[in-house]
Amino acid sequence: MSHPASFTQALPVWPAALAGTMNCWVSFHATVELTRAARATLRIAAAQAYRVWVNGRFLGRGPARTAHGFARIDAWPLPADRRGRLELVIEVMGYGVPTFCSTCEPPFLCAEVAAGRRVLAWTAPRAGGFAAERRVERVQKVERYSYQRAFLEAYRFGAEGLAWLQPGYGPRRPLALRRVTHRRAWLERGLALPDVSVVTPRPAAVRGRATFSAARAGRYRRHRHIHEVPKVSAGYPLRRVEWSLYRELAGLKLATTGRASARGAAPAALGAGEWLRVDFGRVLSGFPAARLAAPGGARVLLVFEEILVGGQIVFDRSSCVNAIGLELAPGASVDFEAFEPYTLQHLQVIVVAGAAEVGAIRLRNFINAEQVRPAPAALPAAMARVRAAAVASFRQNALDLFMDCPSRERAGWLCDSLFTARAEWHLCGDNPIERAYLENYLRPARFRDLPRGMVPMCYPAEALQRQFIPNWAMFLVLQLDEASRRRRLPAAWRPLVARRVRGLLGYFRRFENERGLLERLESWVFVEWSKANAFVQDVNFPSNMLYAATLRAAARLLGEPGLATRAGRVEAAIRDLAWRDGRFVDHAVRDRRGRLVVQADASEVCQYYAFAYGLTTPERDPALWRRLVRGEYRGLHPANAFIGKLLRLELLIAHGEPAAAQRELMASFAPMARRTGTLWEHLNDSASCNHGFTSYVAVLIDRLHRAARARR
Repeated sequence: MSHPASFTQALPVWPAALAGTMNCWVSFHATVELTRAARATLRIAAAQAYRVWVNGRFLGRGPARTAHGFARIDAWPLPADRRGRLELVIEVMGYGVPTFCSTCEPPFLCAEVAAGRRVLAWTAPRAGGFAAERRVERVQKVERYSYQRAFLEAYRFGAEGLAWLQPGYGPRRPLALRRVTHRRAWLERGLALPDVSVVTPRPAAVRGRATFSAARAGRYRRHRHIHEVPKVSAGYPLRRVEWSLYRELAGLKLATTGRASARGAAPAALGAGEWLRVDFGRVLSGFPAARLAAPGGARVLLVFEEILVGGQIVFDRSSCVNAIGLELAPGASVDFEAFEPYTLQHLQVIVVAGAAEVGAIRLRNFINAEQVRPAPAALPAAMARVRAAAVASFRQNALDLFMDCPSRERAGWLCDSLFTARAEWHLCGDNPIERAYLENYLRPARFRDLPRGMVPMCYPAEALQRQFIPNWAMFLVLQLDEASRRRRLPAAWRPLVARRVRGLLGYFRRFENERGLLERLESWVFVEWSKANAFVQDVNFPSNMLYAATLRAAARLLGEPGLATRAGRVEAAIRDLAWRDGRFVDHAVRDRRGRLVVQADASEVCQYYAFAYGLTTPERDPALWRRLVRGEYRGLHPANAFIGKLLRLELLIAHGEPAAAQRELMASFAPMARRTGTLWEHLNDSASCNHGFTSYVAVLIDRLHRAARARR
């Protein structure tokens, strides 16, 4: 558990004039003097996101996200220049809209600089040494980046550019600060600080031309299906958006004209309608950056993606708008670095209007910095490549919590988290991220906009449209049980665990039918990304298999054997109803007379749920097991990577079929590793090409290697 934390003198503050303002960018400035021998530390908490510069150089980005009513304190060691002077600029974004990737609470900054026991500067409504200024360079009224995340980045820079980040700047229009009184408890970060090293692209670049057509933009909007990108930004009707990046990108037609060099500091000159695209060689996550100069002014788009489609970037391929807009006034020069982290392999600079010189294209990582277990020395090269891709996916998705993807969502989804937690324990030898992740779920007494007892499907987040996944709540119980038995959870958490588990059991009890099976679960009932999700009502057997496993896990966590007895009754009812013609079918529905009628629909993943969650074993149903081992899926709707194929690989290894497991693992994941250096959400490239749960593949590869050594 995180130790009690606090600040010595700092108070949470925000400009009084900006309270309740969405998509608001504020810079806080302070200068302190140190003796040469002094060692200073910045302790900082903020909402929703901050970035720190010291003496004009990047220091760090945060915070570590946590639950409603709490905030984690980061501690950054501070360098000093030869004079012992530290000039700090802390940028804070208050988005003010609900998302899947953080809580929506009043924005604030609470920060103090300390050298030993002396506090040299601190945030406070008066005095303290910090002055605040609203940064008007960021365009406020823009579209959202995606349904799950907040606003796009778009900027208008005057001739001064980013001079306010440099030493010697004093806020021109300081704002009055007031204390933010929103109830909040402090927690220590409890996690390693991120890796923020800089990566440069491959030296070869591609050049081309872009033409804009308003008619094309209109057709694209009408006919392109991007259901997850809202047509209206939260709070801003579309007609009031100041700069529609979506429309601008939709109207562009791109053509390749040749190749160029992106090596060295020499900038590339781009005129109106020209673009330059670089390739980082693999999918990365962090902050894209470039140096831009526009003697006569320019309008520039930075567009990025994980993969190319037809040789070009499709900006909304993954249901988000992968672009940043930059307007430079005549004479402006900026060394720009994105405030929000994104995921990309390809980065394209498009000059829409004017002309610009573009150089120093790069990406600053924002990934896990922990040491990981090296690959076994004798691992074949192809398997080593897949393992490296799994580790890369882990580093980019296991930062302050376990994320599904570091791009479209950056959300801490349950179920995904169980697989990534296993990877963390295996690769790092400890589970601090899992502890922080689970603590976020355990701290709140209840979650707003959800039924009593239910937990969010992803967290810290807001329950957009009051939606939740009951299956994922069951996975929380499974993860708490597994972590308490196999990894490290503080003993002091037991009352919190018991409260959360009892709340969930009380919620699910309302949906038990006469056989003890869950029936007509509400909201988004989810099995996996496959046809199996079409069979979730009225009684879904994979969900009930998971429920039986949840009851057994709860019996262990709470020390109540009666819950295991209930689990046995659920399993018997499933077996009685769902076992048909040598395999398990997926669901049963109520007919007009109220009778429960078993349906013939059967999915591949339903069989894996049965084996994984205790409904059967290879010994009990050998014919079904041998059929699955041979891959005879006739009559079964095929499974996807998440979670069916991972369950399959795990089962094959556990039950003595390593050859089949290795063959299928390589067939599924080796093409991903070769193409992007990461592992994907689906078995194809239709969605995220960098997903956290796939880091579990590194664990499976190491298990296969051990099994191979044992056979020798």
